[in-house]
Amino acid sequence: MNMTPKEMLGQMLAFGFHGTTLSEEFLSLIREYKIGNIILFRRNVTDARQMRELCSQIQTVVQAETGLPAFILIDQEGGMVSRLPNDAVTVPCAMSLAATGDPENARVASEITIRQLKGLGANFNMAPVLDVNNNPQNPVIGIRSFGDRTELVSAFGIASAQPYENSGIICCGKHFPGHGDTAVDSHLGIPQVNKTEEELEQLELVPFRQAIAAGIPSIMISHVMFPHIEDRQIPCTMSRKIVTDLLKTKLGFKGLVLSDCMEMMAIQAHYGTPEGVVAALQAGVDIAEISSSITLQWATAKAVNEAAALGKLNMKEIKASVERIIAYKQQ
Repeated sequence: MNMTPKEMLGQMLAFGFHGTTLSEEFLSLIREYKIGNIILFRRNVTDARQMRELCSQIQTVVQAETGLPAFILIDQEGGMVSRLPNDAVTVPCAMSLAATGDPENARVASEITIRQLKGLGANFNMAPVLDVNNNPQNPVIGIRSFGDRTELVSAFGIASAQPYENSGIICCGKHFPGHGDTAVDSHLGIPQVNKTEEELEQLELVPFRQAIAAGIPSIMISHVMFPHIEDRQIPCTMSRKIVTDLLKTKLGFKGLVLSDCMEMMAIQAHYGTPEGVVAALQAGVDIAEISSSITLQWATAKAVNEAAALGKLNMKEIKASVERIIAYKQQ
């Protein structure tokens, strides 16, 4: 792998944009910092034909600039979290599928979603949700979870992930180590869960452990604080104890680790998005995501490159991350 630090770091960033075409400024950002991954939202699509053309344009541009295909990420969970155009098929939410009592329905729903995504050009689906919805006050997970029992979330989560294997689309379990027992939405503030690692092992970590054993290819880290595991006042995304020690070492996860969006207020308001992304890469995150602000995207790309130049990033780890990313892109 013969890549410059800038080319390597570009593979570790996923950026979103406004509008239904790539603006000149966004194209300059891709070219300048060799950005390897793009995330799509509902605001970017009008209908199936336009989405296909947009994804094709993204692949052409990213391939020309980086020599590698782009991951085109999308949150297509089903139900209320759907980013596909109206003339595509959206499956029911996780809780509705679980209400049927038959994990086979989760498998069928994923097969339908995979067929939609392949036809439209996205290749990385940020689903299924593996959070156990064990706090009725939770403002952000709710019906996006398969339920409030670990065995239910594990069975439906694994059934949901299995069809992605060898499908040409990657799926992603989220939000590690669990966003179910929170009463704060991390889009707006920093949720805190006062549980020990032993307590998490009894509940939150169960579906993640089982999904890892079943071969889930990627996992998204939450912006939740777990002060009994990480004593510095930082969320999981920026915590080496949680990303590297817990997820990679103790749980043995070998796939791709993604951040949740780094411009959510849990990060942006308390640490700053560029600083948060540098900390996430130091913690062991493989791909950090910024979904909207082009100003923050320019600042972050600059910040991670400066951190690398100043020796603040472990380039051996960065190289290992990029090798993982490329291996999945080649699959």
